[in-house]
Amino acid sequence: MLLARPALAAHTFDLAQHMPAHYAAVFMVNWFGIPASDPQGGGLDPSYGNWHQDFPGCGLSNAPNACADFQDAGRQRDIASRRRPLAGIYSTSARDAESKRHMDLVLSTVRRPCDSGGRLDSLIVQLDSVAFTSMYPTNQQVGTWDIAYRALVGYLDEADAAGMAGAVTVGSDATVYWHFGGAVGLTTEPEREATLTADIADMATIASKHPSAARVNGRPLLAFYVDSALVTPAVWQTMLDGARSKSGVDFYAIATTLDGAFFAAFDGLSPWVNLGLWAGASGATTHDRAVDYARQMHAKLLARIGTYPGRVMLGGVAPGFDDYTENWGACQMREIPRDPAVMQGQMDYLTQLGDGGASGVKGVIFDTWDDWTEGTEMEPDIVEGTAKLVQARQLLGVLFGDPVDPAGDTALDARWRGFGQARSCCFEDASCRDGGAAPLDLSCPSADAGGGEPSGTDGGDAGGPVDGGAGGPVPDAATTSGDGASGVGAASNGSSSGCGCGVATTGDALAGGISMLVAGMLLKRRRR
Repeated sequence: MLLARPALAAHTFDLAQHMPAHYAAVFMVNWFGIPASDPQGGGLDPSYGNWHQDFPGCGLSNAPNACADFQDAGRQRDIASRRRPLAGIYSTSARDAESKRHMDLVLSTVRRPCDSGGRLDSLIVQLDSVAFTSMYPTNQQVGTWDIAYRALVGYLDEADAAGMAGAVTVGSDATVYWHFGGAVGLTTEPEREATLTADIADMATIASKHPSAARVNGRPLLAFYVDSALVTPAVWQTMLDGARSKSGVDFYAIATTLDGAFFAAFDGLSPWVNLGLWAGASGATTHDRAVDYARQMHAKLLARIGTYPGRVMLGGVAPGFDDYTENWGACQMREIPRDPAVMQGQMDYLTQLGDGGASGVKGVIFDTWDDWTEGTEMEPDIVEGTAKLVQARQLLGVLFGDPVDPAGDTALDARWRGFGQARSCCFEDASCRDGGAAPLDLSCPSADAGGGEPSGTDGGDAGGPVDGGAGGPVPDAATTSGDGASGVGAASNGSSSGCGCGVATTGDALAGGISMLVAGMLLKRRRR
C-alpha cells in the first residue's frame, strides 16, 4: 500500500542565523539561442531569442545571422545590444557541446576550492516556466521558456559533474504568467497562482536532487524575480507554503523588491535596478550619486527588516543600464551610466553598512550576468573585455575581506580572453573551423574534496550555502589564484505599475522589459 508523505513542519524563518560567511550571486536570464539557420550551422534552438529584437519605429534593427563593423573591434555579429559578447553569441539551452562549453566558462567565475574565479558564490539561473517546457512534453510548449528550463538543467548538470556544491541557485521570473499567461490558457488569477505554485514545487524538487544546487542549513535556496504590484505578500506566502506541501521539500525563498512588506513571505529580499531612483539620486560625482542611489534602493528594506526576525537583506548592485530597445519600441532613451564609478559607489555603500546586526548586508546580488538587450550585463564584452567582472571581483574582495589578488584578476581575464568565439564572423571569409573552444576542466583535484559548510577563509574553502561537499571545479594550472570562499543565491524584481516604466521612486518602479516568442507571437513585456 502507498504510505502518505509525512506532513512538513511549518516553515521557520531563520535564514539570518544560517547565512554562510560569503554570499555573492548574479542573476541570469538565459534568453539566447542558436537556430539551425545560423550561417555556421548546427544550432538546435527554435530561434535566436533576445539576440534578435527589431523596433523599426525607433530605427532599430539587427540580424544575428549577419555581421557589421562594431566600434573599433572589427566585424561582430549584429545583435540587439549596445555591446558584443567577448565569447561570441551562444546558446543557453545546453543542447550541444558548444553550449555546455560556454556554460563551463561561466561556471568558472564561481568560487571553487582551488580557484576563487570571479568571487561569485552562485549563479541564479532563472526559469520562466516549468509547466510549459520539455519537463512536461505533453503540455503546450513555449520555445523560449524551454530554452530557460534547459539552461537550468544544463548548469546543474555541468556543476554536478564538476563537484561544485552550491554553484547554482534555482530561480524563477515569477511575473511571466501575469504577463503572458493568456497565451497558454491561464486567464484567471487562480489559474496563474496554481500554475506558479506547481512550478515552485518543481523547483524545490529539482534543487533537492542536484548536489550543485544552493542550500542553506540543509534546505534548498530558491530565488524569485517578483513584482509587488501583481501579487500580495499574503498570496505569496500561500503559494510558497503550498509548494512546500506539494513537493514535500522545505526551502528558503528570496526575492527582489523595494517593498519591505514582502519580508512577511520571503526569507530574504534584495532591491533591483531602478531607473526612477537613479533619476532622483544626487551627488557631486557619479560615485557619490551612486552611493545615494544605493541608499535609496535599500532604505525601505532596512526600515522593515527589524520587524521580521530571521530575515536577511541582500545588497542589490547593477553595473549600469543601457537599453538597446529604447523602452521596447517607445523610442525613449533609458540609461544608468555603465561607468565604473556606478558599481564602485553601490558597493561602497554596502561595505559601509557592514554585515553586523539586522541592518547589515548578508550578501550581494548583481543584476545581471547576461541581459545584453537592456544593458545590465556583467559578462565580458568585446570592447571592455573583463573590466566589469574583474571590478566586481575586486569590490567583493573588499566587502568580504579577501586579500588583494592581482594574480587572480589576471587569471580570470586570461581565461575569458583565451576562450575565443565559437560563433563569429568567420563565415564571411570561409575561415571557420570545427571544434570551437577547448573544454574547461572545472574539477578540483583535492585530497579532502568532501568538506562541509564553507569557512570563508583565505586559501580555498567549500563552495557555498550548500551543505556538504566541496569538490568544485578547478582552473587551468596557470589560472589558480590563492583565495577561496563560500556563497549562496538570489533573484529580481518587477514594475510597480506593470508597465515597466521605471519612472516612479516608490514601490517597485523598475526599469526595463523583455520580449519573447510566445505561441508563435512576439509579445512585448516590460519588466522593470
